[in-house]
Amino acid sequence: MAITEKATPMKNAPLRVPPRTKLTGEQFAGDWTPTHASQPDYGILFIPDIAIPLPDGTILRGDLYRPDADEAFPVLLAWSSYTKELQNTGLPLPINEVGQVSYLVARGYCHLTVNARGAGKSAGQHMMHFSPQEHKDVADVIEWAATQPWSNGNIGMIGMSYFAAIQYLAAAQQPPHLKAIFPYLGFTDLYRHFAYHGGAFHSGFFAPYYTFVGSTQSLSVPPVLRHLGSYLLNRNWIQRRITSFFFKNEEKMPQQMHPEGEWMRDFAQLAFDEPYDGPFYREKSAWPVLDRIQIPVCIGTNWANPGIHSRGAFQAWHGIHAPKKLFIGPPDPRWPWSNYHGELLAWYDFHLKGMDTGVNEQPPVRYWLQGADCWKSATDWPIPDTTTQRLYLHARSERSEDSHVLQATHPTQSTTLQFAAIPRGTNYPKELEKHISQRLTYLSEPMLEDTEVVGPVKLQLILSSTAIDTHVVARLSDVAPDGTVRLLSFGWLQASHRRIDEQLSRPDEIIHEHRHPEALTPSQPVCLSFSLTPTANLFKKKHRLQLEIGSRPDLLKATVFDGFIYFPYEAPPYLARNTVFHGESDTSYLEVSIRGKDGVPLPDA
Repeated sequence: MAITEKATPMKNAPLRVPPRTKLTGEQFAGDWTPTHASQPDYGILFIPDIAIPLPDGTILRGDLYRPDADEAFPVLLAWSSYTKELQNTGLPLPINEVGQVSYLVARGYCHLTVNARGAGKSAGQHMMHFSPQEHKDVADVIEWAATQPWSNGNIGMIGMSYFAAIQYLAAAQQPPHLKAIFPYLGFTDLYRHFAYHGGAFHSGFFAPYYTFVGSTQSLSVPPVLRHLGSYLLNRNWIQRRITSFFFKNEEKMPQQMHPEGEWMRDFAQLAFDEPYDGPFYREKSAWPVLDRIQIPVCIGTNWANPGIHSRGAFQAWHGIHAPKKLFIGPPDPRWPWSNYHGELLAWYDFHLKGMDTGVNEQPPVRYWLQGADCWKSATDWPIPDTTTQRLYLHARSERSEDSHVLQATHPTQSTTLQFAAIPRGTNYPKELEKHISQRLTYLSEPMLEDTEVVGPVKLQLILSSTAIDTHVVARLSDVAPDGTVRLLSFGWLQASHRRIDEQLSRPDEIIHEHRHPEALTPSQPVCLSFSLTPTANLFKKKHRLQLEIGSRPDLLKATVFDGFIYFPYEAPPYLARNTVFHGESDTSYLEVSIRGKDGVPLPDA
């Protein structure tokens, strides 16, 4: 249920129309309430386009909201290359991710949204996202903010997506006044999480993303219109309609808007010049420097973001050795960012104000168990008390379009199934789909009892292709007895990128090199091993686990209308017929983790 709050300015406060606050979705990671919490005791002052000098003389611009009082307060910094002019308007755009300003400022925090160098109204040369210069700039702004008269020197950071990913990089710079961070939905690997999916360019996301962000850089919206807009637009039914329009037109948008040239050059560099991992991506990614973070970190994510941010939370959990918490909430794809503000307030009340909120006593890991629709907790991730279960793929018949088998024992005979790999956009007869399957479906037997599948998901396929390269997409679902399908997890891999990076891989995730592609020999089987996104789901009695395999991301997709943030991308590269091998010697299997005292074995075929 939405919580609406009007942060009324104190008498004679300059800001007569503050942004409307609306909190939606889960506000706490778990069923708990802070023992103490800051109260909405303050009116709001607003200083737009505040000048922030960098050491080299470049002037950045930011919007400062602060309490209307003659004292100093902790500062929450929101940083990105997105225009600040649309923040706090209530528009449900995927760039409006700085949080509910009035909620936080009324409770005694300064909220500072800053545009990166060369973005929006900030001066300086435009740079690719997350460049080393940007890391330094963020640290310099943190130290600048700590010295301002409205700041008490305790700095945190705020925001989701870009605003979250930059927090890891800022903390790794170790600016002295940054006391804690709260990255919610932040990727940690620019190549694997953001630019390429298993080696395939993330065009379905990048085309509308770079078009929209690049087209809005020069916007200038008067503050009063932004704030008034939040009262009109920050309403569920309006936001649903705008979200629907945005995502239904995401493929048309790149052809209709006119982004600035620098943003198109960024797109071209990612698409044409940097198709493989290496120094270009490493210096812009958080994963190599996570161990430099020394301050407390609350890592947040949800089950709705397999396409960009989900994996980053788990990589951060393993890479950060400072005090940390991890929570994974229910699927919740929405903008502006409006959930987990209670959790964030308790985190910063404790770390920036020294209040005894109880947040530090919460379990190290909290996660939403789908299917049961409740919060669970654990001491670590992956969950310690789980049992790994392999389910072997097997053909029920020779017809690829039939439903086939996931079974707990090795198949007693070798079988094969084939599916067509047809690149998205290829012109082919519609009748072809009646005779040639583009996906394979495998189902477990109905569950004998309620079963919690919680943790990593891995897939090994013995596969051959008639082409020199192909792409594989895998999708995991919960199928109810009435046939209702609930999507859970996704994975992908370009076959030529199958070489595993043994140093980067962890027990809970297979990570590939993406540096030295190896062409397939047509019709010669290879082993593809890759991780799907982690999951936590209660398969109720008589429900089945379903695995689908294909080559078309747009056929094995999830959309915001399904409750997911997941975009199609350009794969496979060639028309091909792919063959999956099953059997005692050709072992294709799915591997999941089952939570319970001794593990509950999944039913066999």
